[in-house]
Amino acid sequence: MTGGAHEPVPGLGPVDPAGAAAVLRRARDVLVVGHVRPDADAAGSALALATALHRAGTPITVSFGGPDPVPAGLVDTLDPDGLVVASVDAPRAPDLLVCCDISSSRRLGDLEPVLDTCGSSLAVDHHASFVAFTDRYLVDPGAPATVTLVRAVLAELGAPLDAVLARSLFAGLYTDTGGFRRGGAEALRMGAELVEAGAEPAPLLRDIGGPVPFAWLAAQATVLAGAHREAGVAAGADLVWAAVDVATATRFRDRTVALVGPLQAAAGGGVAALLTETAPGEWSVSLRGNGSPDLSRVATALGGGGHTGAAGFERSGTRDGLLELLRAELAR
Repeated sequence: MTGGAHEPVPGLGPVDPAGAAAVLRRARDVLVVGHVRPDADAAGSALALATALHRAGTPITVSFGGPDPVPAGLVDTLDPDGLVVASVDAPRAPDLLVCCDISSSRRLGDLEPVLDTCGSSLAVDHHASFVAFTDRYLVDPGAPATVTLVRAVLAELGAPLDAVLARSLFAGLYTDTGGFRRGGAEALRMGAELVEAGAEPAPLLRDIGGPVPFAWLAAQATVLAGAHREAGVAAGADLVWAAVDVATATRFRDRTVALVGPLQAAAGGGVAALLTETAPGEWSVSLRGNGSPDLSRVATALGGGGHTGAAGFERSGTRDGLLELLRAELAR
């Protein structure tokens, strides 16, 4: 990769892609981390960056905030070099901790203590709700996905774009833009670049999802059949919501979040909410809308974060208690 060993490292605080690359070049060893229950943007950005550094000779480990297991389809598809380890096996004192697609330290899960034991830390993120928790951070809320920022860092590092890197980047880009429904010309141009570099959308998207269990068909129907519409809750717009019980969430894990899509379609110009009970009394809430109200503000007020039109939070309590809190914030 380009750059010299004595290249100056930027000071603490915000950095641009060149500054992030300088930090990465100086690291003796790196732990790259994506957020708890990673989606394709977290996994794709972490693995694209880690794979490029691994090829350049930097000792690299990749992990994701636990204790929940990482979706097997993402790892099996995007990690040909076997860089991913379980969070309990991740090094606790890396020279550099890199946090990808993580808007706050809480999203590190059981890896949050590494912030206090690493040599230094760097975040790469695109959430509007990002709160600085690392020594340095490359953050652009206007970026369509975190992988777009990673792509810029890879360019500064001089890492050649091949099919392996392209697959990781495309997975994050496609899913975080809602299949290119968001992101505009920037996302479309990058998508074309990645396909030309070897990303094959159809098999890639099939593989990261993994095989679909037949029982998932009935589970989807049950959850969606229990959906509710509440008129005028969200700043005058409707709220459409459904809940996933703990048994269904445990059985199908990372598949359940996809159910927020049909809820959003039914909500029209309103807000969709999917409440998933990940453990008894523990909930993960996914929110989708058109940007009004600002869902990043709603989610941040409830302990989470995200974007104006897509956000979420995790909280203890009952389903009805969470709904009351959500209604109050949406109406605010």
